[in-house]
Order: sequence, then C-alpha cells, then structure tokens
Amino acid sequence: MIEVVLDNLEHSYGSVSLLECEQVSRKLKEELERISPDLDYTLKVSSAGAERKLDLPGDLDRFRGIPVRLVFLSGESENPQEGIFRIMDRVEDQVILEKFQKGKKSAGKKQTTLNLKDILKGNLYVSI
Repeated sequence: MIEVVLDNLEHSYGSVSLLECEQVSRKLKEELERISPDLDYTLKVSSAGAERKLDLPGDLDRFRGIPVRLVFLSGESENPQEGIFRIMDRVEDQVILEKFQKGKKSAGKKQTTLNLKDILKGNLYVSI
C-alpha cells in the first residue's frame, strides 16, 4: 500500500480538490509503472482533510486565526481538557488563544495562554 496525503500550503486550510488528488494519483501511477512495471501495489491519494490533525508546533503558526480543537493539560485539573479556540499568536513556548464561539467576532473576547508542552494534540475545527 502506498498512501499519499496532500496538503496545499497556499490555501488557508490546506485544502486540496478532488481534481488535484486525481491528477497526483495519475502522475504517481505513471511514474511507478515506468520505474517498476511488475510492482504490485495499491495507491491511495487523499487530502489531509478539513479537520486534519495539527502537526505541533508548526501548524500553530500556519493556522493562526483559524478555529482549532485542542486537547491540553491545565493546572485546573489532573485530566486533559479540551476546547475550541482561535490561535491568536505564539511567542516562543507560549500559545495565545481565544475561546471560539460560532458566529461571534473575536473583538473583546478573553484570551488565554497555554504552554506549548501542555498541548497534547489538536485538529482544525470546521464549524458548519
């Protein structure tokens, strides 16, 4: 199995179209057949997805201002916490976040700060 996950660095959410997946799949298949015509494989080409997993810490800068779902450690509880935030900024090992509320503008919302080491995982969050 050969699996390729596409990411569009020029799109704010990293989205790729079905056509782009199809084009990459065709080109890869042509190249694989040219290099090794007898190779037995299954090729899967897809987008990272609308609610893709974040690659920490790099994606915290890349997806600034976009809603994300984060799982994090907090001094308020021994158990991991979860929340939906907008990434406002990152200064060294500190991530400045704003609680996300669907349909509300960000002006005047309370910001919170997390240590980068306390963020366990994250995904983009799509609000429909």
